Amino acid sequence: MSEGITISTLTEGVDIPEVNQVIMLRPTMSPIVFVQQLGRGLRKFENKEYVVILDFIGNYKNNFMIPIALSGDRTYNKDTIRRYVMEGERVIPGSSTIHFDEIASKQIFSSIDKMSVRLKDLKDKYKALKNRLGRIPSILDFYDYGEVDPIILIEYAGSYVRFLQKADKEYDPGFSPNEDLMLAYVSSMILNGKRIHELLILQLILKGEKLDEVEFSKEMRLLGEDYRREDYESACRVLDMDFINSSSDKKKYSDIRIIEPENQDGSEDKQGYRLMSYQLGFMSKEFKEELAREVEYGLRRYRNKYKNHDETNLVLYEKYSRKDVCRILNWEKDDSSTVYGYRIKYGTCPIFVTYEKKEDITSSTKYEDQFINPDEFSWMTRSRVTRESREAQQIINYRSNGLKIFLFIKKSDDEGADFYYMGKVTPASDEQTVIMDDNGKELPIMNFRMRMDKPVREDIYEYIVS
Repeated sequence: MSEGITISTLTEGVDIPEVNQVIMLRPTMSPIVFVQQLGRGLRKFENKEYVVILDFIGNYKNNFMIPIALSGDRTYNKDTIRRYVMEGERVIPGSSTIHFDEIASKQIFSSIDKMSVRLKDLKDKYKALKNRLGRIPSILDFYDYGEVDPIILIEYAGSYVRFLQKADKEYDPGFSPNEDLMLAYVSSMILNGKRIHELLILQLILKGEKLDEVEFSKEMRLLGEDYRREDYESACRVLDMDFINSSSDKKKYSDIRIIEPENQDGSEDKQGYRLMSYQLGFMSKEFKEELAREVEYGLRRYRNKYKNHDETNLVLYEKYSRKDVCRILNWEKDDSSTVYGYRIKYGTCPIFVTYEKKEDITSSTKYEDQFINPDEFSWMTRSRVTRESREAQQIINYRSNGLKIFLFIKKSDDEGADFYYMGKVTPASDEQTVIMDDNGKELPIMNFRMRMDKPVREDIYEYIVS
């Protein structure tokens, strides 16, 4: 165009398609206002090829709002926002396409890492939904109609009920301390929907008062899910609190158990489970209704995000914490606090890699873990491991001993505690080498060249290695 039109003072209610330059003079933390500002220049017009945005007030510092605004997603879930940047047109709704160049992507990812949601923002979203519905919204209401993923509310307050208590002075659930603790435990452990088993057990027990393995296996198959006894037993350990391992968690949840064995004489024949409340009589009707809604939320989240899992209940490129992995791989206890970079246990070896290491870590832990290409990953064990070490031999002889090796990666510690699941890997070659400690002393270490079960998807690969 030979001439352009600049609008520097108007946001909503303006429709001048010729505009090809927008000057940002109004700071905002609202994606809605942000997209209105951008939208003044995004209308199509004959011979209009581009729009120039001049930012005078630092909105670029909050440029995580760009993928939020363009996608229409209002969940404020960091991983969802990253996915819009990484996958572009794969997940942007409609027929639109979008591409972020390397520099823009790096700046947006940095902004996402630093993004925080304030209680005031969450309260505003709660009030907006409450006014829309004319009542206090349930967790399912928030999932269906709200602008924030309920998992963020749970992570902020410890449970959805605790968030409601912070957000609304009128809300008083009247739950007992034990009921509140049960909701907190369920919220922290299983409501993310990363495995169906605990959620389904609770749903069936809430409907029928008691549950056994045969009934559970039938329900799993009706849902099109594979049934494995080890998954069922693992889920029962989680719900009867036997999975808890840290002293702080044991103390915190010492007064509660969610389910109990139906047979109290120690018999294992036709072992079934029921809610503890049916013996202790402390669980109110209102609480059971709330628990049922929250379990349904977890099941919906599972169906939307984690249903297409592999045979070990993990979904490629979804994110998992060490605690999630211990649970989903059916470890008897939560050993997440001692896993560190990897651990071999129960025929499994999850490997957790932070791709970009911090500068201030000790020299002996600056492992040179890196992708060689999308099919191969170079991985270092912990220091002081030789080829003759027991753990090195277990990995080398993975085929004969049936060891399953899983690779989890996060780009940096700025992403938080969760890692992308990259799939199964197998050793293609190994070499004993050395790494220096802070004093310049050589320490033995094993370097394995791991072959990916499936080549890493292009957008995930570029995000991690760039």
